Amino acid sequence: MSNAVIEFPPDFVFGSATSAHQVEGLNVHNDWWAHEHAAGTNAVEPSGAACDHYHRYADDFRLLRFLGQPAHRLSIEWSRLEPHEGCIDTTAVEHYRQVFASLREHDIEPWVTLHHFTLPQWFAERGGFARRENVAMFGRFVEQAARAYGDLVEHWCTINEPTMYALLAYRAGYFPPRRSDGDLAVEVLGNLLEAHVAASTALRAHARRAPRVGITLSVTAHEPLDPGSAADRTLAARRDGQSNEVSFAALRTGVLAYPERPAREIAGLRASSDFVGLQYYTRTRHDAVRGRVPPAADRPCTQMGWEIYPEGLPPLLHRASATGLPVYVTENGIACDDDRMRVHFIADHLAAVDTARRAGADVRGYFYWSTMDNFEWNAGYRPTFGLVAVDRTTLTRAARPSAYFFSEIIRERRLTPALVDLYTS
Repeated sequence: MSNAVIEFPPDFVFGSATSAHQVEGLNVHNDWWAHEHAAGTNAVEPSGAACDHYHRYADDFRLLRFLGQPAHRLSIEWSRLEPHEGCIDTTAVEHYRQVFASLREHDIEPWVTLHHFTLPQWFAERGGFARRENVAMFGRFVEQAARAYGDLVEHWCTINEPTMYALLAYRAGYFPPRRSDGDLAVEVLGNLLEAHVAASTALRAHARRAPRVGITLSVTAHEPLDPGSAADRTLAARRDGQSNEVSFAALRTGVLAYPERPAREIAGLRASSDFVGLQYYTRTRHDAVRGRVPPAADRPCTQMGWEIYPEGLPPLLHRASATGLPVYVTENGIACDDDRMRVHFIADHLAAVDTARRAGADVRGYFYWSTMDNFEWNAGYRPTFGLVAVDRTTLTRAARPSAYFFSEIIRERRLTPALVDLYTS
């Protein structure tokens, strides 16, 4: 960051985030559990007990309160509520009521995600979001969630990273069900946008608190390897269109216009959101001959192999703001061994948020990913994203210095070079 002091307004939302499968443990009825244990899986290890957050949530929220975090993003595991089609587990329903009540008791605002990559296994076996008619089943689940928790939850994130989910699960063959079908991936993306509309409709009809509904988008800075090369610029623009602009344009117009595919109107999409979440980690550079190229040699990388590139965030925040919706950074984080890197990462990305805000982007909050070290999908437990370290043997929590750094920013509503120096010297 520069030598400037950055001030945040009193209503700017700060928090950190998790997802159910990555922290709860023993989500035995979803497709990811089946994927982790399948013959030939590409998951390096199973999730197992994860962080046992399912049982330790109250202590975890007590720690978040001690750290001064006023908001927390987390998800509901659909397969716990409905482990078999039409069979509602009332104990699980009550469990999440206790979770959200605990957040409120600790004066932490819950931001609840309804689909964060996992599906009930029975739903996956029926085709999941690859079948358009299944969207109605998701809508019924959201109606149940709205009725059960609509007095405790105001902020709802319907679908987590729809473009990323469609790409990884249905085109790249990396997430379950490990398909490699580009046309099907686009169909799934459209179905996910329809699921967002269905969820928004259910929440507005059945939640007792007036809901604030949004969708969270995975975005990446796509740049040409050689800015002077027209071919490199064309390829970077194409990749941007497939991963970023397709979502921004859909929210603006209500039409899914995926490059080189027939346009699909998503009824009700333009009116379905009260905000948009942006989830940003890195950039990708493109060469017309070689395609995607490795990170620049002079740039630091994370444990995930992702280049640290805060400069890419402000343009994406402006584009999200151009949808006409308030913008929240609902995920931004780093997996690293050296916690000083995490301090610099947070500082540099908050500075990028400030740059966008001062230039007119309507950015209203920032959630760090993640609250604690957790199960990073196919990469397992090796990557450490957490503000809070989790001992893999005892599952004991220990707040890292970066957690206290973040806490001071929240308390003072201010980020200064002196504070960065204090936590990195």
